[in-house]
Amino acid sequence: MKLMNKLALCSAFLLQFNLIWSQNQTDTLSQVFPENALPFTIQLDVANFSLPTGLQSFASAIYNGKWVILAGRTNGLHGFDNVGNNFPPSFQNTTVYVIDPATGISWSRALNDRSGLTQAEIDSLSVTASQSFQKGNLLYFVGGYGINTATNTMETKGILTVIDLVKLVGWVINGTPLAKCAIRQVFHPFLTVTGGFLFQANDHQPMLLMLGQNFMGLYTDSSNGLYTRQIRPFWIIAHKNELSILAQPSEVTIPDYRRRDLNIVPTIHNNKFDYTAFAGVFTPDTGVWTVPITIFADGSSFQPDPNDPNTFKQAMNHYNCPAFGLYSVGKKEMFVVFPGGISFGYFSGGTFQTDAEFPFINQITTVKIDRRRQYTQYLMNNEYPFLVSTGSNPGNQLLFGAEAVFFPKDGVPVFANGVFQLDALPKTPTVIGYIAGGIMSTLPNTNTSADSTASPYVFTVTLVPKDPS
Repeated sequence: MKLMNKLALCSAFLLQFNLIWSQNQTDTLSQVFPENALPFTIQLDVANFSLPTGLQSFASAIYNGKWVILAGRTNGLHGFDNVGNNFPPSFQNTTVYVIDPATGISWSRALNDRSGLTQAEIDSLSVTASQSFQKGNLLYFVGGYGINTATNTMETKGILTVIDLVKLVGWVINGTPLAKCAIRQVFHPFLTVTGGFLFQANDHQPMLLMLGQNFMGLYTDSSNGLYTRQIRPFWIIAHKNELSILAQPSEVTIPDYRRRDLNIVPTIHNNKFDYTAFAGVFTPDTGVWTVPITIFADGSSFQPDPNDPNTFKQAMNHYNCPAFGLYSVGKKEMFVVFPGGISFGYFSGGTFQTDAEFPFINQITTVKIDRRRQYTQYLMNNEYPFLVSTGSNPGNQLLFGAEAVFFPKDGVPVFANGVFQLDALPKTPTVIGYIAGGIMSTLPNTNTSADSTASPYVFTVTLVPKDPS
């Protein structure tokens, strides 16, 4: 990413505005309203503990109130050089961390520390941008991009790992049983995906491997992987220690589903569960996607017509960030909060601007989906705390959120799909969760790999209800 001049296109209060950058999915964006009409605001504060080290693009789970973190990377934004490896294997996270947010105490153990794991298994568990989904005490971990040590090549893994969190946490904290005892794996080319999402609505519905790409070899400037352009359903068949999958392959692909590194969030519409895929990158002309996709539990999906002037077009927070949802049963309104990250649009001095280099931002937006599935987006008054760099570009404000993870606070009421029960939350400011890790940038548009790093910061997320009067 490079610095470039930014052009103001409109104020925050125009209904729609034309965009200069025609490579995006749409040449207009929907209005971004002030947060006044929302029933809450969001406040982020630095927590009284941090991660043991900076981490980004990792997989995570929660077991017995403790966070379990594995895979991902320990450096910042990847490079864009056309020679060498822009994802150096030395920065792959080969340590498993267990963190207790109630006390700030953490435990860690390297994947090669009396684990019983082969090097190939360690490679598969130290990838970046994998897809994962927790169900009970099991973490389902699919794909991701990383090194194949045996061949010294970079690849997207086609592996499903089922991780027993009880055994894995026991190994990290106590050294027993071996980490090998905590995993079962199966290979299938159907699973060769990175930068997408993995969900399952319930035991009667298939696992859904949503969007993403298969990237093989070294990443270079303007290079592309093979985007799935699909929602891929599959079933997991487990018999004792043997694992297999029953895939439901299809030759049908949808051009507008050419998306990765986006936000896909469990949502609720008229009290029924579904998923919404927001924004993402890249269009064939290296732009951002702007029209959300609704995904149902069986893998069926739809996208509204991008050419319809009434279709919602997302204006900000286009890249993966620690998004989370809240739903009001009484009003049948869904809210999705997007804290920071990388964005085509942003506000400066109260004026909406765009940048085709997609800068890092600290600003937060909330998208509201009403009972008629009408979308509206709002700029929140608060953003990430003002923290300055003490390393690269000292004194510059640090920018957070890209590839970070949201952890809900234990005990806060949620629906079965993890969406917060807005009506059941206290009418006073309440910490509902934490944001951990991600890329920490010292510039909106970085010039070198030294301009960003992986963040060790943890932020508390407080929901502040507004007086309904």
